[in-house]
Amino acid sequence: MRYHAYKLPACLLLGLTSIFLHAQTASPSAISADARVVPLEQRLEMISSALDAARQQLDQSQQQIRLLQQELAEIKHQVPSSRSSSSVADPLAALQTSVADMQERQDTLEAQVKLHDQTKVESDSKYPVHLTGLILFNAFTNRGNVDNIDLPAIAVSQPDGASSGSTGAGLRQTILGIEASGPRIAGARTSANVNMDFFAGLAYSNFGTSAGIVRMRTASIDLDWPKDSVQAGLVGPLISPLSPTSYATVAEPGMAWAGNLWTWAPQLRYAHRFDLQEDKNVQLEFGLWDPPSAGYNTATDLLRSPSPGEQTRQPAYETRVSYGTSTADRGLHVGLGGYYSRQHYPYNNNDSWAATADWKLPLGARFELSGEGYRGRSLGGLGGGVYKDVIYGTNPITGAPAFVGLNAIGGWTQFKSHFSQSFEANAAVGQDNGFAGNFHSIILPSTATALQLRARNRMIVGNLIYRPKTYLIFSPEYRRIWTWPIYGQGNTADVFTLSMGYQF
Repeated sequence: MRYHAYKLPACLLLGLTSIFLHAQTASPSAISADARVVPLEQRLEMISSALDAARQQLDQSQQQIRLLQQELAEIKHQVPSSRSSSSVADPLAALQTSVADMQERQDTLEAQVKLHDQTKVESDSKYPVHLTGLILFNAFTNRGNVDNIDLPAIAVSQPDGASSGSTGAGLRQTILGIEASGPRIAGARTSANVNMDFFAGLAYSNFGTSAGIVRMRTASIDLDWPKDSVQAGLVGPLISPLSPTSYATVAEPGMAWAGNLWTWAPQLRYAHRFDLQEDKNVQLEFGLWDPPSAGYNTATDLLRSPSPGEQTRQPAYETRVSYGTSTADRGLHVGLGGYYSRQHYPYNNNDSWAATADWKLPLGARFELSGEGYRGRSLGGLGGGVYKDVIYGTNPITGAPAFVGLNAIGGWTQFKSHFSQSFEANAAVGQDNGFAGNFHSIILPSTATALQLRARNRMIVGNLIYRPKTYLIFSPEYRRIWTWPIYGQGNTADVFTLSMGYQF
């Protein structure tokens, strides 16, 4: 009996040590790091050697486990069933725990070996390429009439004889992405990414009302130094870096057209970070942005026409200064931004501008307050100004055709509650408001559409997000929308959405 009690710890120590050493030498991260600098042939030899060593360690581990199981059986056979003294029970419990621990470690090691045996996504340059995405299912019920039943942003009036709501489901907000990292250039780490979804329109078929067409959402090429970064891509404006949390509004970010400047457009961005004491820093950003214009191109356009901003033959200019801590997820962040763009119209030019503020404030360990605000003019191309840059009409004095750049003010704020690592709740409110004085300064034509007359849009949102696993998402959400024209009665809509997602 004593012989077994003293022999087992040595066997356990030998087995655990061998497994630990192998896990350190054959980890995927170590192989990935070496693969960035070692030629392909040498990498293959290294991986092959690592696999051979891993298989040898697995064989040894299996032999050790079998020996331990045999010794455990012998101990159980030698100990009478009626004997339950602590001197016998403790070694048995320790042995069972050790065997279970070794089996768990062996399963982990086998998973790593299988991971190395798999065929990886690979580019011609042999640098790492990763597939990412979110398979997203949204079921919805809309009470009231909206502009788009899949992703409502505006409440509209009810046509005569039409239903007062709708119910449906879809997967058009599913996202597919590719991320790649490359060599260092002038000390900068290089990377690139592209993200796509299926929200570019509906398929032209008899049963294509819930099937979407692929479109590019965002894409960028990045060069990152320790304190500097350069980005060229199709991204949101740098003056508006945040968005509310929602899995019901993914094809367009939460609070789009209700206080969130979000439009994705080509941008060239430079940023420099100044490190302060401890983990605090100040960051300066400057960007050149291709200024789009809301609704400028129509579905019948065969070629891409220049927007009023592009017709000025100069980009839009952006800048932002921010202060924050190095903790990206739960740290303190505040920022101030500015935007300016020239616009060319048939009668004369117009200036588009915005001043913005953004904040993310942790409130203890479980709560967070975030949001953005703006004041500007002709912001339809950025996602503000109730989808308009200018208002067309006639001059009330001369009767000549005239237009006015629409001034707007808006923003959103969100309160987040972290109940646990897998469960959170969010409540948000946002509004985009065009100045009534601009509408009244000209005579609007009798043929003006609901879009041209729209003056204010507001939303409130509440949702729960439950992630039982890091890759699995369940989220119910309620959203109420108020939309007002400059004349007449406003419209409301209630949106109930149940989202289920699988993230990879």
